Formats: sequence, C-alpha cells, structure tokens
Amino acid sequence: MDIQPKIRIKDIADLAGVSVGTVDRVIHGRTNVSALSMEKVQRVLEEIDFHPNHYFSALAKKNVSAFAAILPLHAEDSYWARVESGLIEGTKRFSDFKISFKIFHYDPFNDESFKIECQNLINSNPDVAIIGPIFNFGIMKSFVDKFNEKNIPFALLDSYWEEFNPVTFYGQDSIRSGEFAGRIIKMATAGKKQRIALFKVLGEGRVASRQQMDREEGFRKYMATHCPDNEILTVNLYAYDVEGTNDTLSTFFAENPDVITGLSFNSSIHLISNHLRTEKPNHEHVTLLGYDATDHNIECLKNGSCDFLIGQHPHDQGLNCFRSMFNACVLHIAQKPLHYVSIELLTKENIDYYKD
Repeated sequence: MDIQPKIRIKDIADLAGVSVGTVDRVIHGRTNVSALSMEKVQRVLEEIDFHPNHYFSALAKKNVSAFAAILPLHAEDSYWARVESGLIEGTKRFSDFKISFKIFHYDPFNDESFKIECQNLINSNPDVAIIGPIFNFGIMKSFVDKFNEKNIPFALLDSYWEEFNPVTFYGQDSIRSGEFAGRIIKMATAGKKQRIALFKVLGEGRVASRQQMDREEGFRKYMATHCPDNEILTVNLYAYDVEGTNDTLSTFFAENPDVITGLSFNSSIHLISNHLRTEKPNHEHVTLLGYDATDHNIECLKNGSCDFLIGQHPHDQGLNCFRSMFNACVLHIAQKPLHYVSIELLTKENIDYYKD
C-alpha cells in the first residue's frame, strides 16, 4: 500500500501560487479571499484530494469554545439526571480541547423559570447551546429567534420542534413511541375490551414536555385503530403533591376495581407501582407500563409491581448530542440533523442487560 506524503499548507500555497494565509482562510471557510484565489486553492485541493485535519486545527485554537445547556430541574434518580451525566461526560471526552461548559436549570412546569434561565444562558455568551425544550411553542420561538440573531448554533434534546431547525436533535420519535406503547398494551390485554388507566403527572395544569403529549397522541391513535372498544381513563397526579397523589390513587382504584391495566408516559410509573404494592396488596394485579430505567422503576420491574418499561438511553442521548455539537461547531464537520434513538422494551427478564 502506498503511503501518501503529508501535505502542508505551505505546499498547497506553492502549488496554487497564493499565500499561506489565503490557503488557511479557504480551508477554514473564512472571508476576505478573492474569487480568483479561491478558485486556485480549490483546484489544488481537488487535485491532491486534500482532507483537513480538523482535530489538529481545533487543538491549535487559542480561544475557548463555550458550551451551555438548559435542562429541566430534576431529581437525582431521573431521566434528565442521566441526560445531564451524558453531557458532562462529553466535556470529559474532549478535555484536550479548550472547552467550557455551563448548565442552567429551569422548572419544567413554570414558563417564567424557563424565560429567566434561558436569558441567563444567552447572557453568558455561549458559542454553542443545547436545549431541553419547554412545552410552550411561543416562548421557545422567542428564544430560538434570539439564538439565531446572535448566531448561536443549538441542539434540541428529548422534544423535537422541526420548525426551529436545530443543528441536531437527539430523542425518541415520540409519536411512534406512543404507538409502540399501544401495541404492548394491546398484547397485554390480549385484545380484550378493557378500561385502561393513563396516569399523567401535571404541573400548572399540563404535562412537563411536548414529548409526553406526542406519546399520548400516538398511543390514542393506535388504540382507536386497533382497540376501539377500550376506554382510556385519565388519572391526573400533581408533581408537587405527594400526599395528594396517594389519595388520588386510593380513590381511583377503589372506584374502579375492574381497571387492571395502566401506563404513564414519563418516568413516574413507580409511584403507581409502589402504591399498589404497599397500599393495595390484595388488589388484582395491574399490568403497568412506564418509561425510563431509573433506579425506582427498575426496582418495581424486579419486584413485579411494574411489568414493562420503555427505555431510551438518556445518558447516551446527552453524550452523543454533545459530541455532535462539538463536531459541528468546533471541528466544523457537518452533522446529521435528526437522531431518533431506540425504543426498547424492558422487562424483569432483560433489565440486567440494559446498559445506559
């Protein structure tokens, strides 16, 4: 195998009959290059099949690339905690480069909290932003417009908004995920007519994310098509009212003893599982499906109080999103704009082999 000699920028400049500085500006997409010089350099680059060493160029940079993320406030054992750990691992993976990283947190049920923290993020003058979006489209748009005005490239995590044209997105196809949940529920009920409980955790009268809303849309669409006789009962629980949650669940199962199937579209299924296990041990088994392999949910899966979890590798979402933005904004390598992550069914039998 022939080994090609290393081509230096000086060699390219000599071949093109231009200065080293001109070649450097062309390779890195900078301005102040005449059309004639651009043509000369590009002709040489094509002839020698030149591929710039993006890593070397990035390592040679003198300025720091400032990354910032805005994520919902979260408990230690949560989906978003794992996303955040993936982002932080991304900074460690690229610690040889000049990178800073700051995370801002907002209350997912409070629009004003998002406005304040997103403005704080913008005021920190980042070069790159990673956003775990709020539910409200109008608020999101106002800040996306600010990012665009300031030429701050951004990624979206978890909830996808096609209208905002992010550099990249990592998360599930939420409609398909909801349809998948519907298929599992259909199999769990053997296609028989049932009343099915949909447990929704609310704050300020709504769920925390568009992702959950879209999952519900996909689920209801699937059920309407394949199990039209089933009745879906919505059970509203409130994020900051633990005692109220237990009271609501006690009342619901007392009034609806025939409900033996239920699901939730976020990581809260352990609330229902634990309630049934501790407060209603003699109740007929309720087949439950939830999302995310958090420690609490895994415990319920293993003790049999929860039957199914849908996993989505949140740690990898965070890590891979950070890597994509690093590649796009530091190495200047074009990235795929849409990354739908896997929709995985987890049970007691396979949970030990699920790696986040």
